[in-house]
Amino acid sequence: GAYDKALALYPEDALAWIQAAHPEAWKKLTDMHGANAGKQVLDRLVKELESQGTLAILRHGFKMVGLGEKRLSMAQFKPAFALNPDTLARYGANRLRVVEEVHYSQHKADRIDLVFFVNGLPVATSELKTDSTQSVYDAIKQYQDDRPPIDPVAKVSEPLLAFKTRCVVHFAVSTSKVAMATRLEGASTVFLPFDQGFDEGAGNPPNPKGCPTAYLWERVLQRDAWLHILGSFVHLERKPKKLPDGRKITVESLIFPRFHQWDAVLKLVEAARTDGGGHTY
Repeated sequence: GAYDKALALYPEDALAWIQAAHPEAWKKLTDMHGANAGKQVLDRLVKELESQGTLAILRHGFKMVGLGEKRLSMAQFKPAFALNPDTLARYGANRLRVVEEVHYSQHKADRIDLVFFVNGLPVATSELKTDSTQSVYDAIKQYQDDRPPIDPVAKVSEPLLAFKTRCVVHFAVSTSKVAMATRLEGASTVFLPFDQGFDEGAGNPPNPKGCPTAYLWERVLQRDAWLHILGSFVHLERKPKKLPDGRKITVESLIFPRFHQWDAVLKLVEAARTDGGGHTY
């Protein structure tokens, strides 16, 4: 198994998920397409990602010719209530993978430090810096200068870095700070802080057990938390916009929660669960 640059997927995981989650549909597809079934599924998946976007496919799946109205889901999120054994088994079958030093480009030799996948779909990237030699701003600069979604020389899209249709967030990470962006657009890429806050200000508190940004992988990227964020917290916002020539277009933005927003919601839900409603916080 390996990352496929052209598809911008981890095909082995995508097909293994479908076989585990939808054995009957997979049998139908192999009856129809034989050894070509995997290629048919991946080609269709890429088309659907390009038209619907990663969030929609992760949350609602996609249809294939020959399966009628049946949708092939691409993830199982944990419902708040009534976990039946089938749902639990599917939730356990989710394949979360992190790959180091990913050669993502078909046009140049550049590599991204980390790419995170859910069932073969890339959902996040990260560039890492050590504060003793560089800062989080060096990671931000790397995204702005060296990670354009359209290669400026080849004039061809880098599918992994495209807005909405693959990764939903990009993390610039140092040992002391984290920043995030949901749309890469060269020098104008906007990064927002993804820090916990410290002493009623910016940054992160000292961590006696490791580096101050350990919360990113210990809490945010922890399997259950990460699936919950992707299933419930990320939002694709659509707003109408009028152009100077009078035409109307729809502007899309991916909203990924800031750390303190995510943390506050979890704490409020837990407080409501244990203390009941009607309290002031």
